[in-house]
Amino acid sequence: MTLQSIRIYVLMVAVLTATACKFQQNSPKEYFDQAALNTNDISRFGTYYFEGYQKYLKSTSGSGKVTSCEEYLKNSISRAENNLEKVKQLKQTTETRQMLEASIALYSYVLTSYKSEHLEIARMIDMHEPEAQINQELTSLDNKPYNAFIDKYNKLWKLASKYAKDNKIEVEEMPF
Repeated sequence: MTLQSIRIYVLMVAVLTATACKFQQNSPKEYFDQAALNTNDISRFGTYYFEGYQKYLKSTSGSGKVTSCEEYLKNSISRAENNLEKVKQLKQTTETRQMLEASIALYSYVLTSYKSEHLEIARMIDMHEPEAQINQELTSLDNKPYNAFIDKYNKLWKLASKYAKDNKIEVEEMPF
């Protein structure tokens, strides 16, 4: 075997390996984890989101503690955007299409609200606005956008639960 034929052989193996990796499909568990399980990070919405922030303040200490509600929210936005990108990068199949679309719709809805209504309330909290004014904004947030959030969240989890059952993925449901 000549040096030239060895180089050609190595090049062919490298190309085939790279090509095979691109055709590799995600496992059912990866689909479930990215599309559904990671939405637990955005399951607190409206008043519940800000209650989570208050619990965080009371239970966390140390130099890395975030004390600004706006900064805390921006960290949540960043995580949600990263998780949304992961969902968008999954290859849709006939079996996963509806679940992925529901996940993308939920993330998009939550991110829109986090970047607008939630952000306004976070700034009010940081500026120590009157509690009555903050509560009025929270009530407004809970009355309109919260129902749409619940609909999108439930739709995703109905699809995800069926997908998990069909693919023998064990799901532990948390009592709420």
